[in-house]
Amino acid sequence: MSTNTPKKRPNPRAEARRAAEKRRRLLLIVGGVAVVLLAVGIAVASVGESSSRITVADVAGDVEVTGEPLPLFEGDPTNDPAIGMVAPIVEGESFAGDGREVGGASGPQLITFMASWCPACDREMPDLTAWLDDGGLPDEVDLVAVSTFLDEGRPNWPPDEWFDGFGYTGPVMVDDASSSISEAFGLSGTPFWVAVDADGEVVWRTSGLIPMEQLDEVAAQIAAS
Repeated sequence: MSTNTPKKRPNPRAEARRAAEKRRRLLLIVGGVAVVLLAVGIAVASVGESSSRITVADVAGDVEVTGEPLPLFEGDPTNDPAIGMVAPIVEGESFAGDGREVGGASGPQLITFMASWCPACDREMPDLTAWLDDGGLPDEVDLVAVSTFLDEGRPNWPPDEWFDGFGYTGPVMVDDASSSISEAFGLSGTPFWVAVDADGEVVWRTSGLIPMEQLDEVAAQIAAS
């Protein structure tokens, strides 16, 4: 005579717990993979961004200053101790690495100092560009814009693109990371202007927005020197 072993009846609660545990493990695995993939993606993006980011070191020029620096401009163009002083000679370069020089007795010069992140410079550049395009600069006078106070953490970076955005096509000299050109000319803020006559002497300095009519007068004055 044979005896049949009774089959175990399934325990619904135990089955539910096992199914829930499987789902939990699956979610942990999927979640872990997702975190790893996200971390890899962030790392790759960071490497790509860091390799393509333009830094101050990439933009800054090589600058050599000769001569006595001008005193710090105190804000009054009519009572400026720099008037009559020989401007320092600065040898530097453009954004493209071409040689540039300001100062010295190489002819009348207008030198404007611009910081791409400066709101006042942002307002003055369209007027200056239009003034140049309309023939405001006398043939006897050279104008050089100095890109200074380089800061990759501020707006309108990099500065060469800022200049290009206004359609400015005049010569640009780029300052070094220490703003040595600005220091040599006693800059106190931007925009900043220096006018140098044919003998290399300073005849005018000012800071802040200026009307182009005033630039007409100064340019005519040094053109006749």
